[in-house]
Amino acid sequence: MLSLLIRGRFPSPAVADVGAGTGLLTRELAARGFAGTAIEPNDVMREEGIRRSDLNFPFRWLNGSGEATGLADQSADWLLMGNAFHWTDIENSLQEFRRVLRPDGFFTPIWVMLDTDRDATVQSVDRLLADAIPSFSRHSDVVMKFINSLSTGTSDFSNHRVFLDSHHSEVMSKERYLNMWRSRNDLQSALNPREWEAVIKKIDELLVEEKVVLKLRTYAWIFEPEEIPH
Repeated sequence: MLSLLIRGRFPSPAVADVGAGTGLLTRELAARGFAGTAIEPNDVMREEGIRRSDLNFPFRWLNGSGEATGLADQSADWLLMGNAFHWTDIENSLQEFRRVLRPDGFFTPIWVMLDTDRDATVQSVDRLLADAIPSFSRHSDVVMKFINSLSTGTSDFSNHRVFLDSHHSEVMSKERYLNMWRSRNDLQSALNPREWEAVIKKIDELLVEEKVVLKLRTYAWIFEPEEIPH
């Protein structure tokens, strides 16, 4: 739906993926025929994104951030941030986006979150983690508070409509699912190695099948430059 809207206005849009990380969203955009610039301030993540990009990859990589993209004035038709907008200095980033977007361009912040309301497995893991780590809380709780503020009277964005709010699922192997939890350094640091391995073992025991259906929810807004709050 987003792609159709963008291509309806720009046959060959110049796209900027800001806060691109290792290029997960960038590669999705490239697969849909888009081209432009992937902007990431973290050297390690940007270098990994470059490593994963072949010679014909339609996005160039640039060292920059939401507050200072490094792009020229009015050089982007569509600027996106995937799971990253809440990390920025919002006021400075929005000023930067108004600068780099063409007058008829679009800004789209996107979040893909675990759908904890619909995913019984994640709910079980949460209970397990809460038992093992008294201070346990989800980073996603903070992110969801920010996302919800975009739709309420607590934000200058509240007068603008949600463009996309959708549910979907991703099937992954049991091992990949366990690795997703193993990568949570914030949780791991709260326990000693033996305790952490015991938690991973309990998560493993929760998983009956060799495949895990991960339930996700996508939130996306779309704004034109004149709609971006000042």
